[in-house]
Amino acid sequence: METNKNMLLRVGSILMAVCALVAILVSAVNIFLSLGSIGNMSASEWAMLEDQFSQLGVSAEQAMGIFSTISYIALVLVVIFNVMKIIVGIVGFRKAETASTYFIAWGIVLLIFGLLSLGNLLNIIGICNLLGGIAAPILFILGGIQNKNRKSYGTE
Repeated sequence: METNKNMLLRVGSILMAVCALVAILVSAVNIFLSLGSIGNMSASEWAMLEDQFSQLGVSAEQAMGIFSTISYIALVLVVIFNVMKIIVGIVGFRKAETASTYFIAWGIVLLIFGLLSLGNLLNIIGICNLLGGIAAPILFILGGIQNKNRKSYGTE
């Protein structure tokens, strides 16, 4: 077994990429199911919704259009951010033996975003945020420090 392979970085990279992929899939399914349920509302449900929105001076069609637009924008943002995490995880896996600031820098940035997005831990997205947004960046930081120490002590 080779000693220069940093398992913290490898595990962190895999965890980050897998959790990001799951977050994309679950978010897409949730948004499409939510928007699909709006399209399948009965006439009485639509009339009740129309009545509630008319009190606000907005038609139900306008409100659903705004809701759909916001949902799609949110999905695009989720996909962009998580694709970035997948790329960081893949590059991190390939660079796991190198002593660079890549891991510490990305670890800190993604840990900050992970802490900001920490919310409900009782669903799949919350668990993905915990593992891919906090645990993986912490492994990146610790593994990056290990690689820096290896290089400074000449054991690489």
